[in-house]
Amino acid sequence: MFSRLYGVVKNLNVSGIKATFTINQAKVRLSATRPLNVEHVQVIADIPPHDHDYYEVSVVVRGRCRHHTADGTQELEPGSVIVVAPGGVHAFSRPHGVEFINLYYLAEWLAVGWREQWAERGLVPLFLAQVLFRRQEQPRPAVFRLEPRAAVAVEAELDEIRCELGTTQPSPLFIKAAFLKVLVQLSRACDATREEFSAPIWAVMHGIEACIENGRPFDHSAQLREWPVSADHASRLFRRATGLAPLEYYQRRRIHHASARLLDSEQTITQVAMDLGFADSAHFSRLFRKYAGLTPRAYRGKYKVGR
Repeated sequence: MFSRLYGVVKNLNVSGIKATFTINQAKVRLSATRPLNVEHVQVIADIPPHDHDYYEVSVVVRGRCRHHTADGTQELEPGSVIVVAPGGVHAFSRPHGVEFINLYYLAEWLAVGWREQWAERGLVPLFLAQVLFRRQEQPRPAVFRLEPRAAVAVEAELDEIRCELGTTQPSPLFIKAAFLKVLVQLSRACDATREEFSAPIWAVMHGIEACIENGRPFDHSAQLREWPVSADHASRLFRRATGLAPLEYYQRRRIHHASARLLDSEQTITQVAMDLGFADSAHFSRLFRKYAGLTPRAYRGKYKVGR
């Protein structure tokens, strides 16, 4: 039932904490056919500073321990929640019978085709921002508390997901519905501490999504024309909020959509490129490598698509 984690934190410097190892998606069994996973974890020894190449949500169900990030040290107890974006560094020490329910997910799966999430306050900044936008600084794990009633509800939903994943034919609809319920509960609990975007920023983001989903080219001037400021000033405001110029964000979102489609083994790389309006597969591969850090073929190999 438990994955037992070992390690020792030595001379931990919480003001400049650096990862000593990385946990990749294969370790937590994420793949194209399983874009999220849930497991119970019992920490029986200190865990040194580390990061992940996926999103991780940890809910403390019993016991206590200390949690270390670049922001300092937090005391964790039942109801405590940690949300760690890819690249976020954290560590654990002094565990006393502490047990977690951990949720792992591929942001590529969550970032495409889930319109409801954009309207839910706090959900995108908390669970997608590191993947959607360019973050120059190291992402800081979010730590907050659930009220007892919310903690019980979240734990129950996570256990439902875990049980469904253990069946011979897990229902994608059941898993997605339970997953979104968990994210909404958590985003509400953390709402007061998370950044949000102004209405004009959301309008541009929605417009870009519509362009990609409908196969239309992105018209930068038309998108910003409705703002009560000049297009150049609007572009600067968008960059200040997201870390990206509107055109950069458009290209990044095209690659997110491509990533989600590449997880579908039924589509060839050329088909994905054509569907998203790329001139040819070579242009698509160059842009994909720029934003994803590896080629489309290597990306498919990483998540074992078609195997």
